[in-house]
Parts: sequence; structure tokens; C-alpha cells
Amino acid sequence: MRKIITLIITVVLAMSNALPTFAADGKVTYDGNAKEFIFEPGSTYSPTDLFPNFKDVMPGDSLTQKIMVKNDASNKVKVKIYMRALGAHEESATFLSQLGLQVAKSADNEMAYMFDATADKTAQLTDWVCLGTLYSGGEVNLDVLLHVPISLDNKYSSQIGYLDWEFMIEEFPIEDSDPKPPQTGDSMDFILWGVTATVAVTIIFILMYWKRRQKKED
Repeated sequence: MRKIITLIITVVLAMSNALPTFAADGKVTYDGNAKEFIFEPGSTYSPTDLFPNFKDVMPGDSLTQKIMVKNDASNKVKVKIYMRALGAHEESATFLSQLGLQVAKSADNEMAYMFDATADKTAQLTDWVCLGTLYSGGEVNLDVLLHVPISLDNKYSSQIGYLDWEFMIEEFPIEDSDPKPPQTGDSMDFILWGVTATVAVTIIFILMYWKRRQKKED
């Protein structure tokens, strides 16, 4: 019996290690009760910073940041979530114009690029783009790719780049023809609202390769 239990545990552990992990490093959650977005993880640079992976980068780096956009509203409503880019802050425009940025939405195991330009532009996200219609607990996953050219001038060392994205929400009542959403345990009744809520999120890029190089020399 001990040998059988040990074998079962070993198989379970092996299978769990083989399963792919889809943990998102950044998270945008729509709180239906508060009628607002919550951004995680944040940083000392901005409470809405979604990009811990885009710090201390070096020329030639190509980095990916995963972001989960989730609906945490009541199961009595469905929501449409939109996003758009407002571009770089004025003091960051020159720096961010040196970096390539791509935003891809994962759908049916295919990567659909929503944005592909230098990081200072609004490009394909100049106007509102719908990320999808989400029921309670639903989510959309984004992959953001940052490309730093190997030829980036040393004058940009220790630079900080700020750009803004906006997210907008629309709530709609659940209809009889809609698929039945999962139960969330929320039995609170509230008046459905037809207005949109918009919030800006500050995205931060930091180039501090001289510090990393200095650490290697030490």
C-alpha cells in the first residue's frame, strides 16, 4: 500500500510539473461593485504600473510581459472592455521612440497583434479597441513585447519612459439567449448602469543597463 501511494504521488507531481503555467505578471481587474479598475502589481514609479519585467533592461533585450484583463462584476451583467493608447508623456517621447512595442491578444491559441510600432506612438490603438465581451469571471490575456535595439545610445542609460493606456467599460444586462455565466456567490442586487468608466494606466519603461554592467564589473 505504501508503494502504491508513493507511486501515485510521484505520478501526480510529475503531471503537475508538466502542465503549462499561464500566470499573468500584470493584472487589470474591473470591480463591478466599485465601478472601477484595479491595476496590479504597481510600483514605486506609479500605482498603475503593469510592467515589472520592463526594468533594468539592456540593449538587445527582447522582453515579454503578460497581462490579464479580468471582469469581476456581478453574474447579472456582461461587460465589454475596451482599451486605447494615449502615447508617451512629452518628456519620454524621444526615449520611447527608440523602443519597439507589440501588443498581442491570445485567442484560440493564435496571436493577433493589436499594436506594432515604436513605444511612443498610439498607432493601431489610437481609437478604442474592444478586447471582448466578458461574463463574470471572464478574462482576456495580452502579451506585450518590448524590443530594445542593440545600437541604443548610451545617453539613454538610466532613462525612465512613461506612456498612458486607457481602459473603458460598458455594462449590459444578461439576456436569456446568453450562455449561463458561472455563479460567483454574489447575490447583491444593484441598479444596472449604462455609462462607461474610463481610467488611465501609466506604463513605465526603465533602461538602466549601466547599473547592471557596473554590477558585473564589481
